[in-house]
Amino acid sequence: MRENKKKNNESDNLLQTDSRVGEGDVQDVRLINTFTTIFAIVVVLLSAGGINNAHAQNVRVTEGPTVLHANIAGQWGGHTFCYLLSGERSVFWSASAYSADKQSPTALIGQHPKPGSSLAPVVSRIQFDEPNVKGTNQPQMIRSPDGYIHAFIGVTYTTDNPAYNTGKLRYFRSENPGDVSNLVDRTELIPTLPYDSFHLRMNVGISPDGQRMALVILAISEDGSVPFNTPVIFIGERRGLDFTFQKPVSYAAPMGFFYPQVAATNEGIIIIGQVWDNADRATTRLMHLNWDGELINREELPADTDGKYFSFDLRAPDPTDWSKLVLDYNKQSKDHNDCYHELWEYDTKARRLRQLRSLKTQYGMSNSGKWIPTSDDSSVFINNPSMGPLHRWRGDILGDGEVACEPLPGANPLSIGYQATAYLFAPNVLQGSVLTPGETYLASDCFNPGKKPEESGPCSFLLWRLSTGE
Repeated sequence: MRENKKKNNESDNLLQTDSRVGEGDVQDVRLINTFTTIFAIVVVLLSAGGINNAHAQNVRVTEGPTVLHANIAGQWGGHTFCYLLSGERSVFWSASAYSADKQSPTALIGQHPKPGSSLAPVVSRIQFDEPNVKGTNQPQMIRSPDGYIHAFIGVTYTTDNPAYNTGKLRYFRSENPGDVSNLVDRTELIPTLPYDSFHLRMNVGISPDGQRMALVILAISEDGSVPFNTPVIFIGERRGLDFTFQKPVSYAAPMGFFYPQVAATNEGIIIIGQVWDNADRATTRLMHLNWDGELINREELPADTDGKYFSFDLRAPDPTDWSKLVLDYNKQSKDHNDCYHELWEYDTKARRLRQLRSLKTQYGMSNSGKWIPTSDDSSVFINNPSMGPLHRWRGDILGDGEVACEPLPGANPLSIGYQATAYLFAPNVLQGSVLTPGETYLASDCFNPGKKPEESGPCSFLLWRLSTGE
């Protein structure tokens, strides 16, 4: 593979990066064209069950929107994948550059300094320019406790068979901790046997101590020797600055198992994903593996009628204890009459899944969201059902109290000229983010003025900093 490189050290294969702020890397936005407002909502659902919600009542924007990049493709699979990491001094983000001619797919990995940091904004570009490269997915990132950023990119190649494209894995690590100015290509550490071709719906998670990680993906083959969409897991162990991997193993029978959430806990690897075996009733399955990749527990979330029943967010309420995980579950009946936001808890030690609260809502407000623990006694849940201005709900969402909705001031991308918001992202400890009490970050890929519905871009990657304290 040919890449645009600047070889400071030939043996390390350092990729060329660009720390300058240019047309696509602006740090503020002042768009003046206002589009017809698309009704939308970002929901702030407050944790309860005997919990004092006073802290969450004052969720507000304290910085932003900041434009991390003004020319990206829409963030594919953003309802599941985390394109935002929080370090000690910077927020890290990933995207794909938008190109109208769809030539030379380029992955972007950037950093935005936190307040008080002396670091400069950086956007590193990894360009893939072979003739048979069809595209890439957005880099999936984890942060190890020593500050190094590890990024995994799936690259799709065309073949002589027009009905078959193959996906290959690439692995990059930041040359220095807390700084993505230079990225080292470490792809050689990923085994290619017994699987080397993939359908690139993948996700990654890192263990609490940062010494182990898991990458979940779907293996394929053109000749049928690997059944289509065979669930495969790569288990990595930290050695030196890099992760080295065991041979990947198949952990389940082939199935329509897409958009996985991954938690690499001390009690094993938790995978939550969608099962599309029945086109009229797409459901969610939880699978608990041990650290050898063997299935030790499986749970099916309830889906009593035809419709879509998806979980797109998985988090640990306590950053220091991942034995209990909270997942957001969105239930949408086929007729759209019965729609619910539900929060569930999975106990990794007891291997038990239980419902915490079910909240009935309208179809237009029932899409995926991000549940974000903000302190010992509060949390927020954020979603944007109709791709417009952000709102917040106040109330006792995990208990039985009332919930009220109101706009979130300073968080309406349509008022500054964007056509719509798309997906939302928030840092997650399951990918190694450092969370600061009293604040969190929120990002969205927003449609630029003039974006055509049939095109993936151009979009802008917007970032807000939110206060979640008094």
